[in-house]
Amino acid sequence: MPDLRKSNVGIRQRRTSPAKQFFQRCVLNSIAVLFIVLFYNGVIMGNQLDFKSLIPEGAKDFKKVDQAQLFDRKNLFDYMDGGAELYLSYDFQRLSVQEYRDKDRVITVEVYEMKTSQDAFGLYSLDQEADNPPQADTARRGENLAIGDKANFSSGLLKFWKGNHFVRIVDLNGNDQFKDEILELGNKISSKIDKKGELPELLSKLPAEGLIHNSERFFHKQIVLNNLYFLSTENLLNLSEKTSVVMGDYLLGKMNLKLLLISYPDSASARSAFERFCTKYLKSFPSGKKVIQKVEEDKFIGLELEKNYLWITFEGKDERNTGDILRNVKEKLK
Repeated sequence: MPDLRKSNVGIRQRRTSPAKQFFQRCVLNSIAVLFIVLFYNGVIMGNQLDFKSLIPEGAKDFKKVDQAQLFDRKNLFDYMDGGAELYLSYDFQRLSVQEYRDKDRVITVEVYEMKTSQDAFGLYSLDQEADNPPQADTARRGENLAIGDKANFSSGLLKFWKGNHFVRIVDLNGNDQFKDEILELGNKISSKIDKKGELPELLSKLPAEGLIHNSERFFHKQIVLNNLYFLSTENLLNLSEKTSVVMGDYLLGKMNLKLLLISYPDSASARSAFERFCTKYLKSFPSGKKVIQKVEEDKFIGLELEKNYLWITFEGKDERNTGDILRNVKEKLK
């Protein structure tokens, strides 16, 4: 049997030229980049298909009209010029809009996807109708329903929150003629959203005594605060995407007031906002961590600072009740 080692003697190993090595590396890199692009596009397409799958085919005689319109952070202004910034402040990700028709009658479905369930609740909370006064007309407050994590129907509009989605289904005629169809669409969409949502933890820090049901709001930025309660064109409280804010309306005896509770990233940020608000709005630098001051129209503002929290009451009618609610918040934060 021939000795294979000897048979290879004298055979010179071929070396790949530098030019060929460079070409091979370019080919391999191109294949790798192509694979990454295809994989990334596949993930995006898969996500889009999953998002579109939330949209049902129809309800009773109402059927889809064309394909759903899709909007993201870049083109949301094309759908809601002037209102997009408010939605973007809740870390909006994308929106699917679908029309359903039965002859000349139209129902519109909007499915908003936020990054977190807390922000989806926050968007829902802006549409809540507070029970103020408690005996107010139920037609205005609407009907609370067991759809998603929380739902309400009123005057041809169903809105609900589930997981990291906020959904609006509306008959623009503004009546209850197609309530059954709207609720059917809502139930179908809710059943396709697997995960339930979680409320913002900060909500649990609002004192229960005197809190008006469904007056709770959750947000992050100045643009939302000014929509709820205008303070200033300046960002006096240094609100940003890093802050979490809850607001509630209170009825204490015959006194209505508003409570704002803010969580900052750290105590230094909270202190800076506290001092800025006192200096700019109350026109005085605080000597401690608690301030109660009489302002115009014989109303009181109270605010207090503790660690990374700052809370403020507006519209107080007397110093005692203003101090009481500040103290109640401090107890909840312990």
